[in-house]
Amino acid sequence: MPRPLDRGALRSKASGVLDWLGPQIVGGQFAPGDRLPTEEELGRKLKISRPSIREALKALAGKGLVESRTRRGTTTLPRRRWDVLDPDVLRWMAGAPDQEFLIGVLEARTIFEPAAARLAAQRATPAQILAIEQAYRGMANSLPDDVDACCQHDLAFHEEIIAAAGNVLLSRLASAIRAALMSVVRISTDARESYENSLKEHGAVAAAIRKRAPAEAEQAMRVLLEGTARDLAPAFDHPARRESSERTRNPPTRKRA
Repeated sequence: MPRPLDRGALRSKASGVLDWLGPQIVGGQFAPGDRLPTEEELGRKLKISRPSIREALKALAGKGLVESRTRRGTTTLPRRRWDVLDPDVLRWMAGAPDQEFLIGVLEARTIFEPAAARLAAQRATPAQILAIEQAYRGMANSLPDDVDACCQHDLAFHEEIIAAAGNVLLSRLASAIRAALMSVVRISTDARESYENSLKEHGAVAAAIRKRAPAEAEQAMRVLLEGTARDLAPAFDHPARRESSERTRNPPTRKRA
């Protein structure tokens, strides 16, 4: 009798195929409408069984990256069809962020983070206020020597504010786009002036939440995000850098978050 399929092993191998094909599609190595190699070709190339390949292609289709049709094979879909809140898709996009992605993240943050800061000033518990201030102090203590630690504290600062807003949908959204938030945070802090400005603006948000000043907290968060947008802009203004970014899909020079 044939042995039953090991679903765990199948999923594990399919995940490997996903993490090989997904970043290539998101990164532009396959343009919209391109036909992917056949299951047989992928199986030979990756030395993986066709059931695992089929499972991975099915997952990619569920994420809106590809579609399969009889006699046409599997073709890639345009970005507007992608499920951009899918954790894998976001992780792949954040791994090689381009201008459109970064601007999209900033626009989304400008919509919901000032509102989250306003709610946090109204609803945060003493423990949540302490967590926000600890994240801010972690940023200050990490700079200028440990940028990676600063990035982690910066991300925690924003996540703690969203958690303190007490809105389950905002919290779920923040959880879904965590990889996207981190990609913007990591494209951070090179100039000492940028460090100092960023810390001052983060401090203003924390102070307003601590004072229970909703309007002040909302405006302070707007100022912080406007500064982030200004600092990221030069990464796209220089033609040579923009051309290189489009060609290699590498992140732009770090400035601040």
